[in-house]
Amino acid sequence: MECCAGQDGKLCEMRLTPTSYIVLGLARWSPGVTAYELERTINATVSHMWTIQRSQIYREPARLAEAGLLTAETEGDGRTRTRFTITPDGERSLDAWLAEGVQDMPQLRDLAILKVFFGAGPQALARTRLLAHQARLKEYELLREVGGLAQSGPRLALEAAIAHERTSIRYWSDLAKSSS
Repeated sequence: MECCAGQDGKLCEMRLTPTSYIVLGLARWSPGVTAYELERTINATVSHMWTIQRSQIYREPARLAEAGLLTAETEGDGRTRTRFTITPDGERSLDAWLAEGVQDMPQLRDLAILKVFFGAGPQALARTRLLAHQARLKEYELLREVGGLAQSGPRLALEAAIAHERTSIRYWSDLAKSSS
């Protein structure tokens, strides 16, 4: 449970999830962001490293606003939209989370690896996985080449993604060779 202390002295307790922190972080970068804009930004940035259901993207900002971590301003010019901006309490919660260590180890959630584990023929899997990882690596390298990442955090995360793809390419290449 995260404890939020609002300016009015009220305390609220709510569970903040990685999705909460993604929304807070993006609201910090883009004050006045709408849920639709959050969805587009998430799909273009963190979706390769963290799975977020579309419905969560639209529910979470309102939940954070209710807790005092975001402000919500509704505007309507024929179509109603709500813009979210991080509050000082949201800033403090995000900064505290960023300063925490991470103990959890990631899961390797790869259906092809699971199939190999249970005896699927690795050669056919290796060919398709190799092509998929090569394509993803090209996407990441192109993103790095165009240099559209102004913040150092996204650049460092991109380097981790590139290293991951290179390791996966090496694994599937080796598996394809050993299976032939």
